[in-house]
Amino acid sequence: MEYILTAEGLQKEYRHSKALNNFSIHIPKGSIYGFVGENGAGKTTFIRILCGLQAPTFGTFTLYGVKNTEKPITKMRQRLGAVVESPSIYLDMTAENNLKHQYQVLGLPSYDGIPELLQLVGLSGTGKKKAKNFSLGMRQRLGIAVALAGNPDFLVLDEPTNGLDPQGMIEIRELILRLNRQRQITVLISSHNLDISSIDN
Repeated sequence: MEYILTAEGLQKEYRHSKALNNFSIHIPKGSIYGFVGENGAGKTTFIRILCGLQAPTFGTFTLYGVKNTEKPITKMRQRLGAVVESPSIYLDMTAENNLKHQYQVLGLPSYDGIPELLQLVGLSGTGKKKAKNFSLGMRQRLGIAVALAGNPDFLVLDEPTNGLDPQGMIEIRELILRLNRQRQITVLISSHNLDISSIDN
């Protein structure tokens, strides 16, 4: 079995606490992997380590077979899209302008892919409406669109249904399934909700 991500004995220690303690994980390519634990269990800490926002105190992980201690890990992270803690969006911008800004950050040569991306996440009809006037579900879907701008094949979502009403949760789940089945994107979802584990059923 081919694994996109593996971790062995990861620990993250702070002065008076451990955010991660001997944590291991193996995520198969092409899967939707539910990463379930109560609040404070270290889920976001692990995602931040994976994205290079923090370093582990002990232990290692591999991304596409490359160890986090090796220089090529930076290139491997370019294949990763993530929404960590809350969507990285500009509330005073439209959905389209948020994506244009992300395309500029990534140095992409044109905006040609934006209409398809907006359609994919169900935001193609938002026009000049600014993100501050979006529902929580719409903001979450826009955050996912921003994470998809670089055309990643591994998507990491930190509590993507947190705070959403039932309809918003359904929309996020349907989007994750489309990304996995139509685009073959491997998805790692963190959640404190055990029900998230049924997303690919």
